[in-house]
Amino acid sequence: MPIKKRIFDLIESYQTIIIHRHLRPDMDAIGSQYGLYLAIRDNYPSKNIYVVGDSNDMVYLAKMDTIPDNAYQGALAIITDVSVERLVSDDRYKLASEIVIIDHHQNDTDIQNVSVFYKDPTYASASEMIIDFVKEFNFKIHPETATYLYGGMVTDTGRFLYLNNASKTFELASYITKFNPSYQDFYDYIYTEPLAKRQTKNLFASFELTENNVAYRKNNAELIAKSGLEFQAISRGMVNQMAGIKEVPIWANFTEDVENNLIVGEFRARGITIVDIAKKYGGGGHNQACGASLKDWNEVELILKDLDERAKNNAKNT
Repeated sequence: MPIKKRIFDLIESYQTIIIHRHLRPDMDAIGSQYGLYLAIRDNYPSKNIYVVGDSNDMVYLAKMDTIPDNAYQGALAIITDVSVERLVSDDRYKLASEIVIIDHHQNDTDIQNVSVFYKDPTYASASEMIIDFVKEFNFKIHPETATYLYGGMVTDTGRFLYLNNASKTFELASYITKFNPSYQDFYDYIYTEPLAKRQTKNLFASFELTENNVAYRKNNAELIAKSGLEFQAISRGMVNQMAGIKEVPIWANFTEDVENNLIVGEFRARGITIVDIAKKYGGGGHNQACGASLKDWNEVELILKDLDERAKNNAKNT
């Protein structure tokens, strides 16, 4: 049976469905999770549908549900945009009767007892996978649903900069925009910010270069506290402060996570595959936009050495 049909049949068969995604969500995590929630809710109004997980300033207007453990009894858990156990927000999915994973990253899953693992890295975002799914099974789509799914596409592709299969992405964007997403409200939320926050970004304007022009920043706990910004706003939000520089083919942002005793690395490249380097250190993601959680600053130096070598080899071949 085709994998999407298996997921559809599970959705049809369960009365209670609880949707998860990864910790410290970006807009694709929220878009795929909340977009799927709205689609199922609106097409199956008699079912009990919930969304769970932590919140940050990327959730747009989405509200997470607070549910007891016993809600998982006899339930289907769906996890979007992540397949690595330690990165799933709210590990109570393990209490569900069955688990489905829908993820576009290149990582394999280490989650146990998964009924369906739908992994397809040819999609540039998990939201695209949800759009393709609801399109195939002719779900009714309301403007709110379209807003989240379109928003996940826009942000995870870097406003359509990172494309795995351009024709597929734009075909799905064309489809979901037929349902009148709230473009301007969404863009205002994602791409405008208070003056104080914009001025705070000056704290993250400088960077260093390796021998072969890999740009990088190291954000320690003291700087994070001084900025007053959320962790995600620094870790993922500041990496592209180094983007768009002709001489810089790869850039990386390292942010100290005191709470979890880790250094969170975000890596980006222009026309160079680097995801294998992220995976070497336990991370993953897209070919040119990926990340990893590192043990300490010594491991940061190791990954910088690998990124620098990749930049050097790329320069030789161009």
